[in-house]
Amino acid sequence: MSKSAVTIGVLSDTHLPYRMQRLPDEVLRLFQGVDLIVHAGDVDRIEYVKPLADIAPLHAVRGNLHFTDLSDGGRDLPVELRLTVAGRSLVVNHGGWPDFWTKASDWMVENLLQRSKDHLNRRIAARLAQRYPQADIIIFGHSHRPYRAWHDGTLLFNPGAVCPTPGQTPSVGKLHLKADTIQAEVLSLV
Repeated sequence: MSKSAVTIGVLSDTHLPYRMQRLPDEVLRLFQGVDLIVHAGDVDRIEYVKPLADIAPLHAVRGNLHFTDLSDGGRDLPVELRLTVAGRSLVVNHGGWPDFWTKASDWMVENLLQRSKDHLNRRIAARLAQRYPQADIIIFGHSHRPYRAWHDGTLLFNPGAVCPTPGQTPSVGKLHLKADTIQAEVLSLV
């Protein structure tokens, strides 16, 4: 996409249809007028987010396995996406796990050590920033908690989760790209 000013709708962790039956109408309303929509994983069944493709081109990546939901996180989707949007390098990757042991380590941090979702976001962001040092923007998900931070000139952005999660407000995000600025906002769904 070569426009000089672009707005990207960003969502993650919809977990459709295992944790929600359909995409909330509020998501469709908030994304009206965006130029592109990016789903950062755990879409589970892509056909459930197809209404987004009626608004703008839709790109999605695979999430992770969820044994309790019998979900594969969207196995037919790519693990990562690399896009150039408004002259910026954009990477989308749900959690940045290069191997089983990294994923197992995150699982232990989340479930056994019971570290905060902020801690998990920082772990994922650091891993992705190291993995994609040339990216201008890295979009991720997994933690169900929003995150916005700059790491050595790269914006790392997690819009939070669309599906309801205990202790979290469902949310999506928007990225506003202009010739000289990148802005990220988190939008509550309640």
